[in-house]
Amino acid sequence: MKHTKRRFAAILLGIGMLFSSASSLHAQSQWLDKVTLYFPNRVLDLLDSFTLNLGVGLTAHASLRATHEVGIGGGYSATVQMVKDHNRQYGFARRNGVYSEVGPFVATDMERRPAYLLVKEYWWDKDGLVTPNDEIPFVPKEGAVDFWEIGGSLGLGVIEADVSIHPVEILDAVLGFLFIDICDDDLTFENFR
Repeated sequence: MKHTKRRFAAILLGIGMLFSSASSLHAQSQWLDKVTLYFPNRVLDLLDSFTLNLGVGLTAHASLRATHEVGIGGGYSATVQMVKDHNRQYGFARRNGVYSEVGPFVATDMERRPAYLLVKEYWWDKDGLVTPNDEIPFVPKEGAVDFWEIGGSLGLGVIEADVSIHPVEILDAVLGFLFIDICDDDLTFENFR
């Protein structure tokens, strides 16, 4: 009986050591990813901190916003845009529709589709109060539009521009220099497999 208990204890100890070494290897792998991909991740974090979309087509609009809850403006847009937007959206898309916003209230029927390369499509059809919980287009970490962005857009005739900064992404970029990734968007070697 004593030998059986000792064998059982030895087996449990061996299993524990195996899991401990596996989690230790995983932790070491994570730090290897963080150190090796440090500079590419810092560049990507800095690029995530702003939006610059340029378009050509029929357009007449102007807006300013300090988040999508506090904005003023409106207009019409039927353009093709070169997109550099948050959530690492890079490419081209067609933007079409009308919108108006005053404070937290919006009346919009705006779509961005078709979209090419890394740009996310959306159709935002809403009349009423805007909240960060609106599934379209404000899905955190995956959405096409950042609810917390600060910026504006201007379109006149055949040229338009959307410019904004993203406070949460700016904080992520600053903390990234200290190996803190609050947006959980740093690349790892798993991304390349």
